[in-house]
Amino acid sequence: MLALLAANAYLGIEDANLQHFYWFLCALAMLAVCLIGFRLIGLFFAAQREKKASWTTFRLLAKTRDLSDPQINVLAIVVRHAQIKRPPRILGSIQLLDKAVQKAQERIEFSESQMLLIDSTRKKLVSSKVRWTANSDERRQVERAHCSWNARMIFIAKEILDKEMLKVVGDESERLKGALAEVSAGRSDNDLKEYKVQIRDISGGGGAFLASPTFPGVEGDYVMLYGESQRIPFVLENLCGEIVSIEKDDERGCLVIHNRFLLLDQEVRKGIINYVYGKMTETDNKRTSSISQTIARPT
Repeated sequence: MLALLAANAYLGIEDANLQHFYWFLCALAMLAVCLIGFRLIGLFFAAQREKKASWTTFRLLAKTRDLSDPQINVLAIVVRHAQIKRPPRILGSIQLLDKAVQKAQERIEFSESQMLLIDSTRKKLVSSKVRWTANSDERRQVERAHCSWNARMIFIAKEILDKEMLKVVGDESERLKGALAEVSAGRSDNDLKEYKVQIRDISGGGGAFLASPTFPGVEGDYVMLYGESQRIPFVLENLCGEIVSIEKDDERGCLVIHNRFLLLDQEVRKGIINYVYGKMTETDNKRTSSISQTIARPT
């Protein structure tokens, strides 16, 4: 190549014009910069949406713990200055709350009224915290709301999804999304079966479904849920869950499938939490009304 360029003048051949090549390289570099910029912007807005959803969940859960607005606001200040990435976590751990308050005090100085609110918040969280036993159903009753919704459930064996995930490049969540897209679009080589189920209870983290005793799934398998009932107050489509346990209900003659939701859309999570919170509020109001009527009843 160098010998050819050196012989250009002797042979009467004009020198190659590399300016177009340089412009082409510059265009490729600009395109790469633009793509990276768009990717970073997308990640930024996704992080902002996730952060907003986390704070919404925090305030809804704080309401279920019977915290007042001033208590929630001062607790939010503690969370921000303690730099806790997932605000709802502070409502479930007194130890984390104490560490967060100590860390926040190193950054800012709380007023006397704020310290009183923090102390009252801690006492309320301690008094409302339930000590769960290994086989207790109380936790599911508190965190979940009962319902009775008809739905369709597509069963996906673990080995099928694992096989599809091997074909997708990216982190675990991206590979799971890609594998689910392949399976749900029918592009896999497997014949997936659909089952009719009834959603018995639901929460932002999972749900329990009543299914036929012939359901072949086991712990670790996956399901895709599609809502059919018109009474479901939010859109329930392509909701993926991992089976964490299966119980046999001899009285009803069915199986109770406990699922952990995966890749839950923030809008769906918000809709579920609003439903659960509304049910809890409705139950509390009924209990309060019943107590008031009992007290007011003449003896």
